[in-house]
Amino acid sequence: MNQAEDVHWRSLLFVPADNARYLEKARTSRADAIVLDLEDAVLTEHKAEARSAVQGMARSVRTGSRDVLVRINRPLSLAVRDIEAAVCGHVKAIVVAKSAGAGHLALLSEVLDELEAASGLSRGHTKLLPLIETAEAVARLEEIASSPRVIAIACGDEDLAAVLGCDPNSETVIAVKYRLVVAAALRGIRPLGLLGTIAEFRDIEKYRSFVRRSHDAGLKGTLCIHPSQVDVANEGFAPDDEQLEYARRVVEAAEVARKSGAAAVALDGKMIDTPVLRRAENVLKAVQL
Repeated sequence: MNQAEDVHWRSLLFVPADNARYLEKARTSRADAIVLDLEDAVLTEHKAEARSAVQGMARSVRTGSRDVLVRINRPLSLAVRDIEAAVCGHVKAIVVAKSAGAGHLALLSEVLDELEAASGLSRGHTKLLPLIETAEAVARLEEIASSPRVIAIACGDEDLAAVLGCDPNSETVIAVKYRLVVAAALRGIRPLGLLGTIAEFRDIEKYRSFVRRSHDAGLKGTLCIHPSQVDVANEGFAPDDEQLEYARRVVEAAEVARKSGAAAVALDGKMIDTPVLRRAENVLKAVQL
C-alpha cells in the first residue's frame, strides 16, 4: 500500500512555469501546494524557457508548509525533458498528464530513479500524481493508483470529458471520481478532485458548494486555477468545529470503553464501533497534519 500520510493537500494552485507575475500572486496565497505547469499553460515555443525556470521557481515558493509539484507533458519525448528539468530537492511530486497505466508510470519512475541518484536525492524522493484524462486511464484506474511512487490521484475533467464525449460536470465524469475515491482508499493515497468545475472562480459561493459536496463524497482536496479558490478549498476540505468536537468525543468515549473491556459504546444514542472510531481518528489526524 502506498502511504500519503506526509501530504495534506487541500488546495493545489496551478501556475504557468513561464509566468513570474502569476508566481508572485501564488506566493501570497495560502495554497497547500503550488503546481508549476509545463503542460497546457505554456505555449510550445516557450516550453524550453519554462523548463529552465522551474527549479528556481520551486525554490522560491516552497516553504515548510507548502509543497511544489510540476505538471509534465505528454508525449514521452517532452515528459522526459520536463522531468530532467524538474527533479530537485524542492519539488515534491510530478503531476503526470494523461497517465496511461502502470507501465507508463514505471517508465517515468525509471527516469526518476536515475535523476535522483545523479542529484544525490534518496530513491523515491519524487512522488507521482497521475491525472486520469483518458478512457484508457479510467479502465486502468486501480493499477495506476497502485503504482509505487503514486501519492495522490485526480481526474483531468476537461480532457476526460472531451474523450468521453460528455460535459465535464456530467454524471459520467462524477462516476469516475467516485471510483477514484475507492481506489485511493484501497491504496492509502490522497484522492483529489471536485464534483463540479474548477473553472468556476467568479461565483465563489457556487464554487463553495462544489467543495462541500466533494468533501462529503470522500475527496480530500482539489486543483485550483485561481488564487480566489484557495481559501475556499482549504476551509471546505477541513473538518468544521462541530465535526472536530464530535470526533474528540468519539475518541474519548471509545477509550473509556476500551479500558472497561467493551468493544463498542453508545454516544448520543448511536453505537460507536470500530469503523466510527476510525472515521473520528481520521478527522483529528487531518487537523494535525
